[in-house]
Amino acid sequence: MKVDLLNLNLGSDSAEKDILVGLSDYFYRNSAYQNILKNRKTILVGNRGSGKSAIFKYIASEEARKGNLVLELSPEEYSYDILSQHMKQESEGSWGKQSSYSIAWQYLIYNLIFKKIVDSKRGLATGSMKNIYNYVRDNLKTQNINPIGILISYLKRLEGIKFGDHEARVWKTRELSSLYSLEEIQALVPSLKKVLEAIKIKIFVDELDKGWDNSEDAQYFIAGLFQASQKINVIHPNLKVYVSIRQELFDNIPQIYDDAQKIREEIEVIRWDKEELLEFIGLRILHSVPKAVRLKPIDRWKLLFRSSVTNHISTFDYLIERTHLRPREFLQFCKLCLENSAGERVTVESIMRAEAFYSEQKAKDLAAEFRFQYPGLLDLLESFRGGKSIYQSYELDEMLLAIVCGDIRIGDAIWALNMDDEVLKRILWQIGFLKAWAKGGKNTDRKNRSAYLGFYESPKLNLNQVSRFQVHPACFSYLSLHNKTTQPAGAILFPMERVQNTG
Repeated sequence: MKVDLLNLNLGSDSAEKDILVGLSDYFYRNSAYQNILKNRKTILVGNRGSGKSAIFKYIASEEARKGNLVLELSPEEYSYDILSQHMKQESEGSWGKQSSYSIAWQYLIYNLIFKKIVDSKRGLATGSMKNIYNYVRDNLKTQNINPIGILISYLKRLEGIKFGDHEARVWKTRELSSLYSLEEIQALVPSLKKVLEAIKIKIFVDELDKGWDNSEDAQYFIAGLFQASQKINVIHPNLKVYVSIRQELFDNIPQIYDDAQKIREEIEVIRWDKEELLEFIGLRILHSVPKAVRLKPIDRWKLLFRSSVTNHISTFDYLIERTHLRPREFLQFCKLCLENSAGERVTVESIMRAEAFYSEQKAKDLAAEFRFQYPGLLDLLESFRGGKSIYQSYELDEMLLAIVCGDIRIGDAIWALNMDDEVLKRILWQIGFLKAWAKGGKNTDRKNRSAYLGFYESPKLNLNQVSRFQVHPACFSYLSLHNKTTQPAGAILFPMERVQNTG
Protein backbone atom coordinates (compact mmCIF):
# COMPACT_ATOMS: atom_id res chain seq x y z
CA MET A 1 0.00 0.00 0.00
CA LYS A 2 1.49 3.31 -1.11
CA VAL A 3 1.28 6.13 1.44
CA ASP A 4 1.76 9.82 0.70
CA LEU A 5 4.09 10.60 3.58
CA LEU A 6 4.50 14.24 2.58
CA ASN A 7 0.84 14.89 3.36
CA LEU A 8 0.55 12.49 6.27
CA ASN A 9 -0.90 14.11 9.40
CA LEU A 10 -0.42 12.36 12.73
CA GLY A 11 -2.20 15.14 14.58
CA SER A 12 -1.08 17.72 17.09
CA ASP A 13 0.88 17.09 20.27
CA SER A 14 -1.75 19.18 22.07
CA ALA A 15 -5.27 17.93 22.82
CA GLU A 16 -6.57 21.51 22.80
CA LYS A 17 -5.51 21.92 19.17
CA ASP A 18 -6.75 18.49 18.15
CA ILE A 19 -10.19 18.42 19.69
CA LEU A 20 -11.86 20.14 16.72
CA VAL A 21 -9.66 18.49 14.09
CA GLY A 22 -9.23 14.77 14.55
CA LEU A 23 -9.05 13.73 18.20
CA SER A 24 -12.54 12.27 18.10
CA ASP A 25 -11.42 9.98 15.26
CA TYR A 26 -8.16 8.68 16.72
CA PHE A 27 -8.63 9.03 20.46
CA TYR A 28 -7.35 5.93 22.25
CA ARG A 29 -9.86 4.77 24.85
CA ASN A 30 -7.60 3.34 27.54
CA SER A 31 -8.60 2.17 31.01
CA ALA A 32 -7.94 5.60 32.55
CA TYR A 33 -10.44 7.12 30.13
CA GLN A 34 -13.01 4.43 30.96
CA ASN A 35 -12.68 5.00 34.70
CA ILE A 36 -13.13 8.76 34.38
CA LEU A 37 -15.99 8.38 31.89
CA LYS A 38 -17.92 6.03 34.16
CA ASN A 39 -17.35 8.19 37.25
CA ARG A 40 -15.36 5.48 38.98
CA LYS A 41 -12.56 8.05 39.38
CA THR A 42 -12.58 11.86 39.47
CA ILE A 43 -8.88 12.71 39.97
CA LEU A 44 -6.54 12.00 37.06
CA VAL A 45 -2.83 11.85 37.94
CA GLY A 46 -0.14 11.40 35.32
CA ASN A 47 3.25 12.50 34.11
CA ARG A 48 3.74 15.31 31.68
CA GLY A 49 2.60 14.27 28.21
CA SER A 50 0.73 11.18 29.41
CA GLY A 51 -2.59 12.24 27.85
CA LYS A 52 -4.48 13.80 30.76
CA SER A 53 -5.73 16.76 28.73
CA ALA A 54 -6.73 14.51 25.84
CA ILE A 55 -8.94 12.45 28.14
CA PHE A 56 -10.60 15.53 29.62
CA LYS A 57 -11.04 17.26 26.25
CA TYR A 58 -12.52 14.17 24.65
CA ILE A 59 -14.96 13.45 27.48
CA ALA A 60 -15.96 17.13 27.67
CA SER A 61 -16.72 17.25 23.95
CA GLU A 62 -18.73 14.01 24.13
CA GLU A 63 -20.73 15.25 27.13
CA ALA A 64 -21.52 18.53 25.38
CA ARG A 65 -22.59 16.59 22.26
CA LYS A 66 -25.04 14.63 24.43
CA GLY A 67 -26.58 17.87 25.62
CA ASN A 68 -25.07 17.85 29.09
CA LEU A 69 -23.69 21.06 30.61
CA VAL A 70 -19.90 21.23 30.61
CA LEU A 71 -17.53 23.65 32.32
CA GLU A 72 -13.81 23.66 31.52
CA LEU A 73 -11.39 25.70 33.61
CA SER A 74 -8.22 26.45 31.69
CA PRO A 75 -4.84 27.85 32.81
CA GLU A 76 -5.72 31.32 31.53
CA GLU A 77 -8.44 31.47 34.16
CA TYR A 78 -6.20 31.20 37.20
CA SER A 79 -2.75 32.47 38.04
CA TYR A 80 -0.47 31.53 40.89
CA ASP A 81 1.53 34.75 40.88
CA ILE A 82 -1.68 36.77 41.23
CA LEU A 83 -2.60 34.72 44.29
CA SER A 84 0.80 35.30 45.88
CA GLN A 85 0.55 39.02 45.22
CA HIS A 86 -2.86 39.37 46.84
CA MET A 87 -2.86 36.95 49.77
CA LYS A 88 -1.11 37.13 53.13
CA GLN A 89 1.22 34.30 54.10
CA GLU A 90 0.19 31.53 56.48
CA SER A 91 2.98 32.62 58.85
CA GLU A 92 1.48 36.10 59.22
CA GLY A 93 -1.31 34.94 61.49
CA SER A 94 -4.08 32.46 62.21
CA TRP A 95 -4.90 31.91 58.57
CA GLY A 96 -6.06 28.33 58.06
CA LYS A 97 -5.36 28.71 54.36
CA GLN A 98 -6.26 25.27 53.14
CA SER A 99 -9.80 25.39 54.51
CA SER A 100 -10.13 28.95 53.20
CA TYR A 101 -9.06 27.90 49.71
CA SER A 102 -11.42 24.93 49.86
CA ILE A 103 -14.36 27.18 50.72
CA ALA A 104 -13.36 29.73 48.07
CA TRP A 105 -13.13 26.97 45.44
CA GLN A 106 -16.58 25.70 46.38
CA TYR A 107 -17.93 29.22 46.13
CA LEU A 108 -16.34 29.71 42.70
CA ILE A 109 -17.52 26.38 41.28
CA TYR A 110 -21.08 26.86 42.51
CA ASN A 111 -21.15 30.32 40.96
CA LEU A 112 -19.92 28.97 37.64
CA ILE A 113 -22.56 26.23 37.79
CA PHE A 114 -25.37 28.69 38.48
CA LYS A 115 -24.17 30.96 35.66
CA LYS A 116 -23.97 28.01 33.25
CA ILE A 117 -27.50 26.88 34.10
CA VAL A 118 -28.95 30.36 33.58
CA ASP A 119 -26.98 30.96 30.35
CA SER A 120 -28.21 27.63 28.97
CA LYS A 121 -31.79 28.54 29.91
CA ARG A 122 -32.26 25.00 31.19
CA GLY A 123 -35.18 24.76 33.62
CA LEU A 124 -35.97 28.47 33.68
CA ALA A 125 -39.67 27.72 33.35
CA THR A 126 -39.71 25.74 36.59
CA GLY A 127 -40.24 27.33 39.96
CA SER A 128 -37.07 25.76 41.32
CA MET A 129 -34.99 27.89 38.95
CA LYS A 130 -36.31 31.25 40.05
CA ASN A 131 -33.99 31.78 43.02
CA ILE A 132 -30.94 30.60 41.01
CA TYR A 133 -31.87 33.02 38.24
CA ASN A 134 -32.30 35.85 40.77
CA TYR A 135 -28.93 35.04 42.38
CA VAL A 136 -27.11 35.17 39.06
CA ARG A 137 -28.92 38.38 38.08
CA ASP A 138 -27.97 40.08 41.35
CA ASN A 139 -24.44 38.72 41.84
CA LEU A 140 -23.03 37.73 38.44
CA LYS A 141 -24.11 40.57 36.22
CA THR A 142 -21.25 40.49 33.71
CA GLN A 143 -21.38 38.10 30.79
CA ASN A 144 -17.69 37.21 31.03
CA ILE A 145 -17.01 36.61 34.70
CA ASN A 146 -13.41 36.18 35.80
CA PRO A 147 -13.01 32.95 37.83
CA ILE A 148 -9.76 34.00 39.51
CA GLY A 149 -11.41 37.29 40.44
CA ILE A 150 -14.29 35.48 42.16
CA LEU A 151 -11.89 33.18 44.00
CA ILE A 152 -9.64 35.98 45.24
CA SER A 153 -12.61 38.13 46.20
CA TYR A 154 -13.96 35.40 48.48
CA LEU A 155 -10.52 34.72 49.96
CA LYS A 156 -10.07 38.43 50.68
CA ARG A 157 -13.39 38.51 52.51
CA LEU A 158 -12.17 35.68 54.74
CA GLU A 159 -8.77 37.27 55.15
CA GLY A 160 -10.26 40.65 56.02
CA ILE A 161 -12.11 39.20 58.98
CA LYS A 162 -9.32 36.93 60.19
CA PHE A 163 -6.69 39.65 60.07
CA GLY A 164 -8.86 42.49 61.37
CA ASP A 165 -8.38 43.93 64.87
CA HIS A 166 -9.79 42.05 67.83
CA GLU A 167 -12.95 44.13 68.11
CA ALA A 168 -13.66 43.69 64.41
CA ARG A 169 -13.16 39.93 64.64
CA VAL A 170 -15.61 39.64 67.51
CA TRP A 171 -18.13 41.80 65.68
CA LYS A 172 -17.69 39.80 62.48
CA THR A 173 -17.80 36.30 63.98
CA ARG A 174 -21.27 35.83 62.55
CA GLU A 175 -20.15 36.96 59.11
CA LEU A 176 -17.14 34.63 59.20
CA SER A 177 -19.35 31.70 60.12
CA SER A 178 -21.65 32.61 57.25
CA LEU A 179 -18.74 32.68 54.80
CA TYR A 180 -17.33 29.33 55.94
CA SER A 181 -20.72 27.65 55.79
CA LEU A 182 -21.37 29.11 52.32
CA GLU A 183 -24.71 30.31 53.66
CA GLU A 184 -25.81 32.17 50.54
CA ILE A 185 -24.90 29.15 48.37
CA GLN A 186 -26.45 26.51 50.60
CA ALA A 187 -29.82 28.22 50.28
CA LEU A 188 -29.69 27.46 46.54
CA VAL A 189 -28.56 23.81 46.79
CA PRO A 190 -32.11 22.36 47.04
CA SER A 191 -33.01 24.14 43.78
CA LEU A 192 -29.78 22.94 42.19
CA LYS A 193 -30.62 19.35 43.12
CA LYS A 194 -33.99 19.67 41.40
CA VAL A 195 -32.27 20.95 38.25
CA LEU A 196 -29.83 18.03 38.43
CA GLU A 197 -32.69 15.58 38.28
CA ALA A 198 -33.11 16.60 34.64
CA ILE A 199 -29.59 17.46 33.47
CA LYS A 200 -25.99 16.40 34.06
CA ILE A 201 -23.24 18.90 34.78
CA LYS A 202 -19.54 18.09 34.35
CA ILE A 203 -16.71 20.39 35.47
CA PHE A 204 -13.16 19.72 34.25
CA VAL A 205 -10.18 21.45 35.90
CA ASP A 206 -7.06 20.75 33.89
CA GLU A 207 -3.41 21.76 33.46
CA LEU A 208 -2.84 23.01 36.98
CA ASP A 209 0.90 22.93 36.26
CA LYS A 210 0.71 25.89 33.86
CA GLY A 211 2.43 28.78 35.59
CA TRP A 212 3.14 26.63 38.64
CA ASP A 213 5.61 28.39 40.96
CA ASN A 214 5.64 26.07 43.99
CA SER A 215 4.61 28.97 46.22
CA GLU A 216 2.62 28.57 49.40
CA ASP A 217 -0.51 29.89 47.72
CA ALA A 218 -0.02 27.59 44.71
CA GLN A 219 0.09 24.57 47.02
CA TYR A 220 -2.96 25.61 49.03
CA PHE A 221 -4.74 26.51 45.80
CA ILE A 222 -4.49 22.92 44.54
CA ALA A 223 -5.01 21.25 47.92
CA GLY A 224 -8.11 23.39 48.45
CA LEU A 225 -9.41 22.43 45.02
CA PHE A 226 -9.07 18.74 45.86
CA GLN A 227 -11.08 19.19 49.06
CA ALA A 228 -13.71 21.32 47.32
CA SER A 229 -14.20 18.87 44.47
CA GLN A 230 -14.78 15.99 46.88
CA LYS A 231 -17.40 17.94 48.78
CA ILE A 232 -19.26 19.03 45.64
CA ASN A 233 -19.17 15.53 44.18
CA VAL A 234 -21.47 14.17 46.90
CA ILE A 235 -24.22 16.72 46.19
CA HIS A 236 -25.84 14.70 43.40
CA PRO A 237 -24.80 11.83 41.06
CA ASN A 238 -25.39 14.10 38.04
CA LEU A 239 -22.87 16.69 39.23
CA LYS A 240 -19.18 15.85 38.99
CA VAL A 241 -15.96 17.82 39.28
CA TYR A 242 -12.90 16.22 37.67
CA VAL A 243 -9.35 17.35 38.37
CA SER A 244 -6.13 16.42 36.58
CA ILE A 245 -2.68 17.01 38.02
CA ARG A 246 0.87 16.13 37.09
CA GLN A 247 2.40 13.25 39.03
CA GLU A 248 5.33 15.24 40.42
CA LEU A 249 3.03 17.99 41.72
CA PHE A 250 0.74 15.45 43.31
CA ASP A 251 3.70 13.73 44.99
CA ASN A 252 5.26 16.94 46.30
CA ILE A 253 2.41 18.99 47.74
CA PRO A 254 2.33 18.16 51.47
CA GLN A 255 -1.26 19.30 51.88
CA ILE A 256 -2.43 16.77 49.31
CA TYR A 257 -0.35 14.04 50.89
CA ASP A 258 -2.04 14.69 54.23
CA ASP A 259 -5.43 14.04 52.61
CA ALA A 260 -4.30 11.17 50.38
CA GLN A 261 -6.08 8.50 52.40
CA LYS A 262 -9.39 10.32 52.01
CA ILE A 263 -9.17 10.66 48.24
CA ARG A 264 -7.29 7.49 47.30
CA GLU A 265 -10.33 5.74 45.88
CA GLU A 266 -10.97 8.73 43.60
CA ILE A 267 -7.50 8.70 42.03
CA GLU A 268 -6.74 7.28 38.60
CA VAL A 269 -3.04 7.13 37.69
CA ILE A 270 -2.54 7.07 33.93
CA ARG A 271 0.22 4.80 32.64
CA TRP A 272 0.99 3.37 29.20
CA ASP A 273 2.69 0.25 28.00
CA LYS A 274 4.29 -0.63 24.68
CA GLU A 275 1.18 -2.30 23.22
CA GLU A 276 -1.03 0.67 24.07
CA LEU A 277 1.38 3.09 22.39
CA LEU A 278 1.32 0.91 19.27
CA GLU A 279 -2.49 1.11 19.28
CA PHE A 280 -2.22 4.87 19.86
CA ILE A 281 0.01 5.52 16.85
CA GLY A 282 -1.93 2.99 14.75
CA LEU A 283 -5.13 5.00 15.20
CA ARG A 284 -3.38 8.19 14.12
CA ILE A 285 -1.95 6.52 11.03
CA LEU A 286 -5.41 5.17 10.17
CA HIS A 287 -6.85 8.69 10.35
CA SER A 288 -4.61 9.73 7.43
CA VAL A 289 -4.64 6.35 5.67
CA PRO A 290 -8.27 5.07 5.78
CA LYS A 291 -7.35 2.18 3.48
CA ALA A 292 -5.30 0.71 6.33
CA VAL A 293 -8.44 -0.08 8.30
CA ARG A 294 -7.97 -3.84 8.00
CA LEU A 295 -4.29 -3.75 8.94
CA LYS A 296 -3.02 -4.50 12.41
CA PRO A 297 -1.33 -1.57 14.22
CA ILE A 298 2.16 -3.00 13.62
CA ASP A 299 1.45 -3.31 9.88
CA ARG A 300 0.21 0.29 9.80
CA TRP A 301 3.51 1.24 11.43
CA LYS A 302 5.42 -0.51 8.66
CA LEU A 303 3.68 1.70 6.11
CA LEU A 304 5.68 4.58 7.55
CA PHE A 305 8.84 2.98 8.97
CA ARG A 306 11.32 0.40 7.79
CA SER A 307 11.01 -2.85 9.73
CA SER A 308 14.20 -2.87 11.75
CA VAL A 309 17.20 -0.92 12.96
CA THR A 310 19.34 -4.04 13.38
CA ASN A 311 18.68 -7.68 12.69
CA HIS A 312 17.18 -8.00 16.16
CA ILE A 313 15.66 -4.60 16.97
CA SER A 314 12.59 -3.19 15.26
CA THR A 315 12.24 0.50 14.50
CA PHE A 316 9.21 0.60 16.78
CA ASP A 317 11.18 -0.84 19.73
CA TYR A 318 14.01 1.58 19.04
CA LEU A 319 11.76 4.63 19.27
CA ILE A 320 9.83 3.28 22.26
CA GLU A 321 13.03 2.61 24.21
CA ARG A 322 13.87 6.31 23.87
CA THR A 323 10.69 7.42 25.60
CA HIS A 324 9.28 7.26 29.11
CA LEU A 325 6.25 5.48 27.66
CA ARG A 326 4.27 8.69 27.24
CA PRO A 327 2.23 9.29 24.08
CA ARG A 328 3.26 12.90 23.54
CA GLU A 329 7.02 12.25 23.43
CA PHE A 330 6.53 9.14 21.28
CA LEU A 331 4.40 11.14 18.85
CA GLN A 332 7.00 13.92 18.74
CA PHE A 333 9.78 11.45 17.93
CA CYS A 334 7.67 9.83 15.20
CA LYS A 335 6.94 13.20 13.60
CA LEU A 336 10.59 14.21 13.70
CA CYS A 337 11.49 10.96 11.92
CA LEU A 338 8.91 11.65 9.21
CA GLU A 339 10.17 15.21 8.78
CA ASN A 340 13.66 13.83 8.16
CA SER A 341 12.52 11.18 5.71
CA ALA A 342 11.96 13.48 2.68
CA GLY A 343 8.63 11.83 1.95
CA GLU A 344 10.05 8.31 1.86
CA ARG A 345 9.45 5.45 4.26
CA VAL A 346 11.53 6.22 7.35
CA THR A 347 15.00 4.69 7.25
CA VAL A 348 17.57 4.22 10.00
CA GLU A 349 19.43 7.27 8.73
CA SER A 350 16.26 9.36 9.08
CA ILE A 351 15.80 8.09 12.63
CA MET A 352 19.36 9.01 13.57
CA ARG A 353 18.97 12.54 12.20
CA ALA A 354 15.71 12.92 14.08
CA GLU A 355 17.22 11.53 17.26
CA ALA A 356 19.79 14.31 17.42
CA PHE A 357 16.95 16.84 17.78
CA TYR A 358 14.73 14.64 19.88
CA SER A 359 17.42 13.74 22.41
CA GLU A 360 18.27 17.36 23.14
CA GLN A 361 14.60 18.21 23.41
CA LYS A 362 13.98 15.28 25.77
CA ALA A 363 16.87 16.13 28.10
CA LYS A 364 15.72 19.74 28.36
CA ASP A 365 12.11 18.67 28.88
CA LEU A 366 13.24 16.42 31.72
CA ALA A 367 15.01 19.33 33.40
CA ALA A 368 11.97 21.56 32.87
CA GLU A 369 9.60 18.95 34.26
CA PHE A 370 11.45 18.86 37.59
CA ARG A 371 12.65 22.46 37.69
CA PHE A 372 11.03 23.20 41.05
CA GLN A 373 12.09 20.06 42.90
CA TYR A 374 15.57 19.98 41.33
CA PRO A 375 16.56 23.39 39.90
CA GLY A 376 19.57 23.31 37.62
CA LEU A 377 18.98 19.63 36.84
CA LEU A 378 20.31 20.00 33.30
CA ASP A 379 23.67 21.14 34.73
CA LEU A 380 23.84 17.93 36.76
CA LEU A 381 22.97 15.79 33.72
CA GLU A 382 25.80 17.52 31.85
CA SER A 383 28.26 15.90 34.24
CA PHE A 384 27.59 12.65 32.35
CA ARG A 385 28.49 14.19 28.96
CA GLY A 386 30.95 12.18 26.88
CA GLY A 387 30.94 9.36 29.40
CA LYS A 388 29.62 5.84 29.42
CA SER A 389 26.02 4.88 28.86
CA ILE A 390 26.25 1.79 31.09
CA TYR A 391 27.75 1.73 34.57
CA GLN A 392 28.51 -1.04 36.95
CA SER A 393 26.88 -0.17 40.25
CA TYR A 394 30.20 0.61 41.95
CA GLU A 395 31.23 2.86 39.04
CA LEU A 396 28.02 4.86 39.30
CA ASP A 397 28.44 5.12 43.08
CA GLU A 398 31.94 6.56 42.62
CA MET A 399 30.71 9.14 40.14
CA LEU A 400 27.75 10.21 42.27
CA LEU A 401 29.99 10.44 45.33
CA ALA A 402 32.26 12.79 43.38
CA ILE A 403 29.22 14.91 42.48
CA VAL A 404 27.86 15.26 46.02
CA CYS A 405 31.36 15.99 47.36
CA GLY A 406 31.82 18.80 44.83
CA ASP A 407 34.65 17.13 42.89
CA ILE A 408 32.54 17.32 39.73
CA ARG A 409 31.06 20.71 38.87
CA ILE A 410 27.27 20.73 38.62
CA GLY A 411 26.49 24.40 38.02
CA ASP A 412 23.19 25.51 39.53
CA ALA A 413 22.24 22.07 40.87
CA ILE A 414 23.53 23.00 44.32
CA TRP A 415 20.77 20.94 45.99
CA ALA A 416 22.87 17.85 45.16
CA LEU A 417 25.92 19.01 47.11
CA ASN A 418 26.47 17.14 50.39
CA MET A 419 23.52 14.87 49.57
CA ASP A 420 23.80 11.18 50.28
CA ASP A 421 24.95 9.61 47.01
CA GLU A 422 22.38 6.82 47.38
CA VAL A 423 19.63 9.43 47.62
CA LEU A 424 20.94 11.11 44.47
CA LYS A 425 20.96 7.76 42.67
CA ARG A 426 17.32 7.19 43.60
CA ILE A 427 16.37 10.69 42.43
CA LEU A 428 18.02 10.19 39.03
CA TRP A 429 16.19 6.87 38.69
CA GLN A 430 12.83 8.23 39.81
CA ILE A 431 12.91 11.15 37.37
CA GLY A 432 13.74 8.78 34.52
CA PHE A 433 17.36 9.67 33.80
CA LEU A 434 18.68 6.28 34.92
CA LYS A 435 17.40 2.79 34.19
CA ALA A 436 18.24 -0.21 36.37
CA TRP A 437 19.25 -3.68 35.22
CA ALA A 438 16.57 -6.03 36.48
CA LYS A 439 17.77 -9.22 38.10
CA GLY A 440 17.12 -12.09 35.75
CA GLY A 441 18.18 -10.49 32.45
CA LYS A 442 16.30 -11.95 29.50
CA ASN A 443 14.06 -13.97 31.77
CA THR A 444 12.74 -10.87 33.48
CA ASP A 445 8.95 -10.79 33.33
CA ARG A 446 8.71 -7.86 30.98
CA LYS A 447 7.16 -7.30 27.58
CA ASN A 448 9.88 -4.99 26.27
CA ARG A 449 13.17 -6.38 24.96
CA SER A 450 15.43 -4.41 27.25
CA ALA A 451 16.13 -5.71 30.73
CA TYR A 452 16.83 -2.17 31.91
CA LEU A 453 13.83 -0.81 33.76
CA GLY A 454 12.85 2.77 34.43
CA PHE A 455 10.99 3.89 37.53
CA TYR A 456 7.90 4.36 35.34
CA GLU A 457 8.05 0.63 34.53
CA SER A 458 8.93 -0.88 37.90
CA PRO A 459 8.66 1.68 40.74
CA LYS A 460 9.18 -0.93 43.47
CA LEU A 461 12.52 -2.18 42.16
CA ASN A 462 15.11 -2.49 44.94
CA LEU A 463 18.09 -0.44 43.75
CA ASN A 464 20.34 -1.97 46.38
CA GLN A 465 20.20 -5.24 44.45
CA VAL A 466 20.91 -3.70 41.04
CA SER A 467 24.33 -4.51 39.58
CA ARG A 468 24.24 -2.23 36.53
CA PHE A 469 22.66 1.04 35.53
CA GLN A 470 22.07 2.66 32.17
CA VAL A 471 21.58 6.30 31.35
CA HIS A 472 18.19 6.53 29.67
CA PRO A 473 18.62 5.99 25.90
CA ALA A 474 16.67 9.20 25.23
CA CYS A 475 19.76 11.10 26.44
CA PHE A 476 22.41 9.10 24.55
CA SER A 477 22.66 11.39 21.56
CA TYR A 478 22.44 14.71 23.44
CA LEU A 479 25.11 13.74 25.97
CA SER A 480 27.32 11.96 23.37
CA LEU A 481 27.48 8.80 25.45
CA HIS A 482 29.41 5.67 24.53
CA ASN A 483 29.60 2.13 25.83
CA LYS A 484 33.00 0.80 26.85
CA THR A 485 31.77 -1.96 29.11
CA THR A 486 30.48 -5.39 28.19
CA GLN A 487 26.88 -4.96 27.17
CA PRO A 488 24.46 -7.28 29.01
CA ALA A 489 22.31 -9.49 26.87
CA GLY A 490 18.94 -8.01 26.04
CA ALA A 491 19.96 -4.37 26.46
CA ILE A 492 18.91 -2.05 23.68
CA LEU A 493 21.92 0.09 22.89
CA PHE A 494 22.76 1.17 19.39
CA PRO A 495 26.17 2.68 18.68
CA MET A 496 26.09 4.06 15.15
CA GLU A 497 28.54 1.49 13.83
CA ARG A 498 26.12 -1.34 14.71
CA VAL A 499 23.14 0.17 12.94
CA GLN A 500 22.16 -1.23 9.59
CA ASN A 501 19.37 -0.20 7.28
CA THR A 502 17.14 -3.22 6.87
CA GLY A 503 13.79 -3.28 5.24
